[in-house]
Amino acid sequence: MIGLLFIILLSTTLSANAETVVLKANSYDKIRDAYFDYHNIHVLSNQEGNFFWWTGTEFIQCSLFDTKFTKSDDLVEWSDMDLSYEVRRKIRHQYMTNIKHYGDKYIVYDEIFTPSIIIDKMTRTHGPIIKPIYTFDENFNLVSEFQLDKPLTDFEYIDGIYYIETQEYTQLGPQEFESKNTIYYSYDAIDWQIDNERSSMPQSNGRNYLVFQGELVNFNASDYRFEVKDMFIEKNKSDLIKVVQERPITCYYKAKGNIYVETQYDNVDTFRISRDGVYSVDIAIPADSDDEHIFNCTLWKDKLVLQTRKRLIEYDMADIEDVLNEKCPSDTPYIEFNGNILGFDVPPVIEDGSTLVPMRFLFEQMGADVEWDSETQTATATVDNKAVTFSIDNVNARINNKPAKMDVPARLVNGKTMVPLRFLSENMGYDVDWNADSRTAIIR
Repeated sequence: MIGLLFIILLSTTLSANAETVVLKANSYDKIRDAYFDYHNIHVLSNQEGNFFWWTGTEFIQCSLFDTKFTKSDDLVEWSDMDLSYEVRRKIRHQYMTNIKHYGDKYIVYDEIFTPSIIIDKMTRTHGPIIKPIYTFDENFNLVSEFQLDKPLTDFEYIDGIYYIETQEYTQLGPQEFESKNTIYYSYDAIDWQIDNERSSMPQSNGRNYLVFQGELVNFNASDYRFEVKDMFIEKNKSDLIKVVQERPITCYYKAKGNIYVETQYDNVDTFRISRDGVYSVDIAIPADSDDEHIFNCTLWKDKLVLQTRKRLIEYDMADIEDVLNEKCPSDTPYIEFNGNILGFDVPPVIEDGSTLVPMRFLFEQMGADVEWDSETQTATATVDNKAVTFSIDNVNARINNKPAKMDVPARLVNGKTMVPLRFLSENMGYDVDWNADSRTAIIR
């Protein structure tokens, strides 16, 4: 059964934390307990194999009955694939099979991202069940087989380099485990080397390299490897710039095509999208039930698909691109403070050549005290015995109770008080420089 939900496109509502965008979404309910009926294709929902894939260049499906493989560009016209019995066996005998077409090769691997399953595999009586990585050429002839000694938990292809992440767990107590990542890299998906300079997988959507650091929590209940604690933009392996978010990232954050997607295990209302990892937009998840949660997010050609235990939720990537173009334009400036990039809930805006930024988060970073008069819409910010008073839509301000004039007034944008960055910063004792190449205002 297919239910079409929320035909209101690009309408918005105001929440306490951030603006939430409602997009058109298609919902595909689970049929019985085994699979989803997605565009008349049976997509398995259990953990005994996924017989439907988007490789990055085409869809591939495998019949549940006769192991026949077929491929399609549009989910309508399908053609048979001439695969040998041995190749079909290698693909089907994975636990959670993934097929990706990267570079000039097909990569088949067994990806396990649930900590409880990894721990179970590593502690089996008869040894861990860890499948090899298979590399095939364009005609699905086997090129190489690489056997890992730990479960594979992530696979990325960035700027012509293949990356693998594996994890191992050390038990510290009855329900307490410590995880350790090992990162491999390869230029040809044949010869793999350990990357001793990395402790976590890079993520890239072609715009920014992102690096995440976190910790494993509640390994039995969560479908995610860890909760994110810190995020960095990587300029090179030794040059990481921390991104401090107004609302911290919590769980799953991955590049999907040319965007980043964050989903949260315990959030059934929204997920976040971003084009750079700094500024993001909340997208509403069509309501279904309180006990539902998103446990997987994938990109199937031009569709972003969220998966729960009950349904698939599909969004058009074109709609998501439109939202990002409107809410987080590519030329939005960055704000660097104390060496960190600030990820505001509402991105900065430019008015008459001046940059306006959300007041509360900026002043929190500065350690300023703020008094707000809701009747007059006037704020007074104080730090180190310096006080600046200003009002919404008024260029007249006061500095230590002396009159001053701003180039542009403070504004209200999506419920946020936006203040002129240079005026407020410099009058609170900071210097502001502008890096035109990176479009970054640097506060020192």
